[in-house]
Amino acid sequence: MARPAFAAAAAALMFLGVAACGDDDDDGGSSATTAGGATTTVGGATTTAGGATTTAGGGAEGEPIVIGAAVAQSGGFELYDNEVIQGMQYVMDRINAEGGVNGRMFELVIADHKTDPAQVESATREVLDEGADVVVTTADYDFGAAAALAAQEAGKVSMGGAGAVQFGKSGLGPLHFNVFQGTSTEVAVMAQFAKDQGYERPYLLSDTSIEYSKTVCDLFEPAWTALGGEIAGKQTFLSSDPSIANQVSAVSGADADVVIMCSYPPGGASAIRQVRTAGVDLPIIGGAAFDGTFWLEAIPDLSDFYYPTMVSSAGDDPSAAVNEFLAAVDPAGGAIYSLFGYSIIESIAAALEMNGGDADGAALAAAIETFNEQALLVGPTTYTADCHVPLGRPMAVLEIQDGQPSFIEYSTAEELPDTTC
Repeated sequence: MARPAFAAAAAALMFLGVAACGDDDDDGGSSATTAGGATTTVGGATTTAGGATTTAGGGAEGEPIVIGAAVAQSGGFELYDNEVIQGMQYVMDRINAEGGVNGRMFELVIADHKTDPAQVESATREVLDEGADVVVTTADYDFGAAAALAAQEAGKVSMGGAGAVQFGKSGLGPLHFNVFQGTSTEVAVMAQFAKDQGYERPYLLSDTSIEYSKTVCDLFEPAWTALGGEIAGKQTFLSSDPSIANQVSAVSGADADVVIMCSYPPGGASAIRQVRTAGVDLPIIGGAAFDGTFWLEAIPDLSDFYYPTMVSSAGDDPSAAVNEFLAAVDPAGGAIYSLFGYSIIESIAAALEMNGGDADGAALAAAIETFNEQALLVGPTTYTADCHVPLGRPMAVLEIQDGQPSFIEYSTAEELPDTTC
């Protein structure tokens, strides 16, 4: 969703003991062992999933449904895209073990764009050449857009998760779908939660290093004022800034009662640490990019921090199915990326059930557009012919106290700031 500063993110996560996966070979192929012990060979012909073997171009009960992932398996962003793949494979294994969709098995092919924007389009064309019926993009607008546009040109549906307002039909065309409910939903839930807690004067710290984090604060302000609130002040910074002492001093001198942290780890973690080190003990509300615990080692005793996300990643979600899935995949970078993967395959399977298994781009898109409160793992999901972002879907709100996250509630925003679909 949020694009990390790649070298810093990779170094930080490796420091925390998160091993990056991926094949850096330049042979055009790679392999990954995923949840359930399934092995996918990219650039080859055979995929083993759930004990059933299918071969490119055929299958025991019909042609396979080929999912082509034009994602990062090296270069830094694989730390997030690998979790998207993990979530996808989990669902594909389960569906294939049950006989597939209308007798068609899922098959996965992957092309590594190496976290290089210049290679995204060629990676997409590689999976299309491998027979991809659907293209899965990197979980970020900056890296996902070129893949979605290439899929659109080929007449194929593309899917991915990202917070940028452009990551929908209006920005990427009528065959692209976002599985995340969008930054406008995210900030509306943040604003609603702040109001419900009785906060009156939020101070906005906006990380302008990428579109996602900048947009969180840009949209929070109108969402907050629509609820009748006032802004105590706002400052900007960059995720790479070694010090934000001046910005923190401005917070200290303002009549604020809560801080809105529009950023993402690892730079956002550094900013939070600096706020606390300076003696500012106000509650802090961040965005969904703070999901997970991998960044908390930088602030081990953090308290009074709150954020919305798709489901509770703390193992205490009201849904037993959510807890079972997250326990099975154990996502290192937070639940949100593996949930993107789960939601992509779950949505495709539901649409194929509706339209008799037709994976043609226009037919598949038309089926997805009929989703009306569709029961998915991440909650009731609606798409329409005009909007390919599930705006307004309830979001889980979590709190971190003494370095431990826990679920508070699911929240549905009463009003969304103006946005695009």
